[in-house]
Amino acid sequence: MIQNPVSRAERLLRPVAQLHGQTRLVTAALLIPVFAAVFWFTIPRGTWPRVLVALVVVTVVYALASYLLSRVSIRISHDCVSERGFFTTNRVASKRIESVLILTVYRGQSLETVQQLFLLDTTGDALLRMRGQFWSVDSIEALASAFDVPVRRVEEPITRAALRRDYAPILYWFERWPLLGAVVSAGAIAGLSLVLILLMSPENLVVG
Repeated sequence: MIQNPVSRAERLLRPVAQLHGQTRLVTAALLIPVFAAVFWFTIPRGTWPRVLVALVVVTVVYALASYLLSRVSIRISHDCVSERGFFTTNRVASKRIESVLILTVYRGQSLETVQQLFLLDTTGDALLRMRGQFWSVDSIEALASAFDVPVRRVEEPITRAALRRDYAPILYWFERWPLLGAVVSAGAIAGLSLVLILLMSPENLVVG
């Protein structure tokens, strides 16, 4: 256990800068080939206007997601931690923070590791979490040292399987039940595939 000094200065933490660029690259790599192929098949069939509408909708959704991502932050003050997430906000009073847990976790199947931080209450429940995929080491350490509470560090890297086995109660639902998460992802892909098939169909889908 390590006791940290209390930091009275307010501090605003942002996700790693590369996250925005990586998101744009992944989105472009996924959508550009798909829509290019769909346009290729629909232009001869005369159904390309529907694809154009779908592209506009996807672009608007992406712009909204980029805006929400730009607002993600964690604000540290002497009496609380305020988290603005992608869809939600979370305010944790400093008096509720009992301890800090920092784990070192292997990233995927590689030997690369990232830190994961958990703010825990008196019952061991997670109040706030920072994952090294999205937050820098400096940001994680800033939160770890912000309050006068014990900090437990597990320096030995653990796998994702070990993370689920030993720390399941403080993980997200899709980490506790990866099979369910895979089913949801597969359903989303199947739904997108169905939409693309309908967009390429030359039949008039309007009834009546």
